Amino acid sequence: MKKGALTAGAVALGTAGAGTATAQDGGSGSVVVPNDDYEPGVDFTVASALNDGTKDELFSELGLEEEFDTPDDWDVYIINYDMGGSAPSLGHLMTEDVDLSAGDSDTMGTDGEFRNAELGLVEATPGETGETGGGGDGGEPAADEEDDGMGGGNETDGGNGGGN
Repeated sequence: MKKGALTAGAVALGTAGAGTATAQDGGSGSVVVPNDDYEPGVDFTVASALNDGTKDELFSELGLEEEFDTPDDWDVYIINYDMGGSAPSLGHLMTEDVDLSAGDSDTMGTDGEFRNAELGLVEATPGETGETGGGGDGGEPAADEEDDGMGGGNETDGGNGGGN
């Protein structure tokens, strides 16, 4: 099971009235997610939007105030990835140009690139797939869909392959 990204025990997960994400300006928009919450190619449903006070506390706690030019223009959502099990796989995403509401669903783009590697932030376009020929090159962050955050890496990067 993927480790929890936010305290979400009080969040009711529902899919009634599910829609799809759309860019507010009519074009394709992007979202920013912490590296631990990046699940490329996996469907997600928006569980809830954070209110402005909670968003401001999150930005402050994570040191994100300087990362975004106009933090007030950004919205933060708790999402639930469809990992095929009965347990929720929660994460959060930030966006300033994709219009989301509780119940909306989309697929996390496979075109993710580090927005800020030091802060572990990945920027992706919902619904987008990467270039043909597979991923892993072109600056795409390493994302093991089955990683629970507890492993020591994989055999090719000097770790012991201890992630599940």
